[in-house]
Amino acid sequence: MSLFKGEFSRRELIKLASPLGRVLLDRAGCTGCGLCAADCPTGALTVSLQEESGVYRLLFRHHLCIACNRCLEVCPEHCLRLERTLSLDRLNQPAEVLFEDVIVPCPGCGRPAGPRAMIDRLKTRVPAAGLPSRLELCHECKTKAPLMPPGT
Repeated sequence: MSLFKGEFSRRELIKLASPLGRVLLDRAGCTGCGLCAADCPTGALTVSLQEESGVYRLLFRHHLCIACNRCLEVCPEHCLRLERTLSLDRLNQPAEVLFEDVIVPCPGCGRPAGPRAMIDRLKTRVPAAGLPSRLELCHECKTKAPLMPPGT
């Protein structure tokens, strides 16, 4: 006797019962802010910064994803999707690169300020009252720089 009234394929049942998930990313919407990785409780999503080459990556490890949805909840761009799946062929694979961008160096000190996509998106959202130039500063230089441009 079946507990379900409808019919399910074997693939659909596996998806429903899978303890693992797979994160899918709309690359056009992602800014690389890294909030999804910062909030991921298992380390399935992580960021990688190669300072010498200036490459920033958002990485996904299928075998660590428990499909908890926290990454979806915290993403400000709503560009993540999560599907429950058990992809056995991905369990032993290296991390998948979901997003890659260049890092903007801080004009004040040269340290990483953030991914180019994130800074460009913020520039379109922040009023031009002298703040867009501050967006390319690292956190430390932002705290030292005056809030208003000279002469205001």
